[in-house]
Amino acid sequence: MFEFLFGRSKKNLKPQLAVETVSPEPKKSEVRLEMIRLALKSVLRRCGIPLPWIGCEIEPLARKGDSATTLIQLVILQWHDQLMRYAPELQKQLLNEIRFFDSSAEATEFLVVWKFAPDCGCPNDQLPEAGYWAPVPAPAPAPVEQGLPVAPTIAAAAVAAPAVKFDLPKSKLDEDEGDDGFPATQIFEQK
Repeated sequence: MFEFLFGRSKKNLKPQLAVETVSPEPKKSEVRLEMIRLALKSVLRRCGIPLPWIGCEIEPLARKGDSATTLIQLVILQWHDQLMRYAPELQKQLLNEIRFFDSSAEATEFLVVWKFAPDCGCPNDQLPEAGYWAPVPAPAPAPVEQGLPVAPTIAAAAVAAPAVKFDLPKSKLDEDEGDDGFPATQIFEQK
């Protein structure tokens, strides 16, 4: 009777039992996660990379206003100096393999990140000094010793002397110019 003042009655305060039905089929996300693991193993085998070198952690992400995105963390378990050099191509082949298994999959549905295990064996334990990353400067000109002739640079030679046209040596026909003043290669006989 006084429900409108005090809210629900005591008999309605008991929690409802939620019964979930368990289906024998795996969920779609579980199938997709296993498909990604299978695709990684396939790519590693095809490329000759030992399977224990790279692990995989997969996490479905839900982004607001976006379709479901899957985070794929490729974990470097065993260091190899050339592995990071080819990481972009390995990532590309992994995404192609996923699309091979699931033709409806788009590359935008996956976010691939690289992670390094603490005991992966990377030999670099410190970053190099700041100058390491700077571009290599052009070599300085060699010092000029006194008394020796200096060869002009290409730019200085181009300014000092006009450019010489490459041409074949003159022949007898070049020396015998016709009445019209054209070189022998351009003479046209008139009838």
